[in-house]
Amino acid sequence: MKYIQTNNLTIIDYGDGSAKLQIYNKTKSSYGWSPRSLIVSNYGKPIEEITYNYVQKQVDKVYSTFNYDEIHELITKLNKNDKNS
Repeated sequence: MKYIQTNNLTIIDYGDGSAKLQIYNKTKSSYGWSPRSLIVSNYGKPIEEITYNYVQKQVDKVYSTFNYDEIHELITKLNKNDKNS
């Protein structure tokens, strides 16, 4: 199992061709660390179905505004992870 993460997004790659998207809310703490609160954990699906458009649709369901550069970063990390496997 591998975790591919950005600030607010995580893809859990189960290693069997399936994966799950989790969406978090990361807040700044005055104590110097930034806790992440889980907002939604989607059902697992074949990893090839986790595309930019899929992630964007899921993010749009829970955030009214979101930096889509983070989705691009996540998909780039996912694609690099697939090539290294």
